[in-house]
Amino acid sequence: MKVINLRKFYFILAVVSTMAATQSMLFPRWPRASRISSDQLNRFISISSSNRTSTNPTVIKSDHSDFHVSHSPVVNLSITSSSNLILTNVQVRDRADFSVSFITDSIKSLKLSSSAIQGNQPPLSLSEQTKAGSIFQTCFVPGNSSPFNFGFSQDHLSLAVDKVKSTEKNLGFKRFLGLSPSRSYQCMLVTLQSTLPRQEGYQLWLDLLDKLQIAFNQKN
Repeated sequence: MKVINLRKFYFILAVVSTMAATQSMLFPRWPRASRISSDQLNRFISISSSNRTSTNPTVIKSDHSDFHVSHSPVVNLSITSSSNLILTNVQVRDRADFSVSFITDSIKSLKLSSSAIQGNQPPLSLSEQTKAGSIFQTCFVPGNSSPFNFGFSQDHLSLAVDKVKSTEKNLGFKRFLGLSPSRSYQCMLVTLQSTLPRQEGYQLWLDLLDKLQIAFNQKN
C-alpha cells in the first residue's frame, strides 16, 4: 500500500514538474521590472556624494509595462551641477529583445542615435556627443562585481544574466521540480548626461559605474 502511494506521489510530482517546466520554457511571463531598491539607491547616493554634490532622486517618468518590455519609474540624480545620472530597471519578455536599443524604444527620451559609439572595453557602454554635451549609456546586471555585468547588446546582457543565475542556490533541484522559471531578462538602464569635457565626463562615468556595483551588489 505504501509503495502504491509513493508511486502516485512521484507520478503527480513528475506531472506537475513537467507542466511547470513547459509553461516556463514556452510561455514567458508578462515582463514586470522590479523597482529600484530604495536602500541600495540611498547607499549609492551616500557613496557618490563623498566628493561631490548629489541631490535626492527625482522621478521623471512613471513605470510602464506592455507585452514586450517593462520599466520601473525612471529616476534622475543630479550628480554635479553639470551631470545627471538616470536610472531605471528594465525587463524584456524575450531573450532576443534583451538590448539597450530595444529597451529604449519604449523610453524615447533616453534613446541614443544610431551613430552612438560602441565601447569595446569593459565596462561596455554606448556614448554619443551632442550639442548639449556627452551621453553615456549601458545596462547593468547586478549579482557580482565582474566588469562584464555591463553591456548594451543581447549577447552581453544575456550572458551576464546567465552567469548570475548559475550561482543560484539549489538550482539543479529547482530545475528538477520545475520551480526554476526561464531567465528573467532584467537589467538597470544607466544613462549619464554631462556637459563636462568629454574625457572628464567619461572618467566620471567610470567612477559612477564602479560605485553602482558597490552599492547594488550588496544585500539589503
